[in-house]
Amino acid sequence: MTTKATLAALCAVAFAQAATAQTWPAKPVRLITGFAAGGSSDQVARLIADRLSASLGQQFIVDNRSGGNGVVGASIAAKAAPDGYSFLVVFDSHATNPALQKTLPYDTAREFVPIMLIASSPFGLVVGAAQPYRTLGDLIAAAKSNPGGLTQGTSGVGSRAHLAMTLLGQKAGFQVTQVPYRGPAQAMVDVIGGQVTMQMVTVFFLSPFVKSQRVRAIAVASPARLPQWPDVPTIAEQGFPGYDVQSWWGIVAPAGLPRAILRKMHTELSRALTGPEMRDRLEQLGTTVRASTPDEFSRYIDSEMSLWGKVARDSHISSVQ
Repeated sequence: MTTKATLAALCAVAFAQAATAQTWPAKPVRLITGFAAGGSSDQVARLIADRLSASLGQQFIVDNRSGGNGVVGASIAAKAAPDGYSFLVVFDSHATNPALQKTLPYDTAREFVPIMLIASSPFGLVVGAAQPYRTLGDLIAAAKSNPGGLTQGTSGVGSRAHLAMTLLGQKAGFQVTQVPYRGPAQAMVDVIGGQVTMQMVTVFFLSPFVKSQRVRAIAVASPARLPQWPDVPTIAEQGFPGYDVQSWWGIVAPAGLPRAILRKMHTELSRALTGPEMRDRLEQLGTTVRASTPDEFSRYIDSEMSLWGKVARDSHISSVQ
């Protein structure tokens, strides 16, 4: 093909993509989430769907496909046509599943194109109100003096809570016994009741229980103290600099999504997230709005896969079952 012919072909493709973006969306758009209705991913997805439906004039429909710690929904999204009518709202498990499950039905790095890191929520560490521990140092000293004697309620082996405590244990030289539950709400019942020592999960989830004083917050896993928990020190300032664990939510699409549609979707998401109504609603839920670029989100996913892959390998954690 001659140089002129090549340029003509490239111009034709660019023109076609621009035309496609101008007419997109021409029908309802599906926002797949790999988790059940009512959870944090579902809440974020529905906020996004409502805002995009209003701004783009087509219905954005949340499609809950729970199972496998997000794998079922991701598998469906990976097989969807990259035409701008199927997107995947991802949770932090999107970056940890490759290290925890030996055979995924998709390639996380190759079969999705990142669009935006929407929001994140740092982890907090709480103990039951009747527990004697007041600081992270108290908890670590007790764990070291009684290896495996302290317990942590989690959503299962390989959950972010399990990995976060494992990482802290690797840094501080202690172990606690993991007690798996169907979800954080079930674990919280036993933390409040004193059957389980501690829980480490998002501030998004913990805040109502801390506010009602049913549990005591002894640390947050954010770089700086939180406005809503100003008296709770970070894990970093309690002797572990750089310790930063967040849950996060983002949007990806099947690989091959036309760049023009990707840019339009990103632009609309940015408008939604920078508006005061959407930002306030997400912050009320205990999250920090991130509104990243696609490249920033791509690098973030890579860093998460690297960090938690190493934690899982070093501790021989290989399954979320």
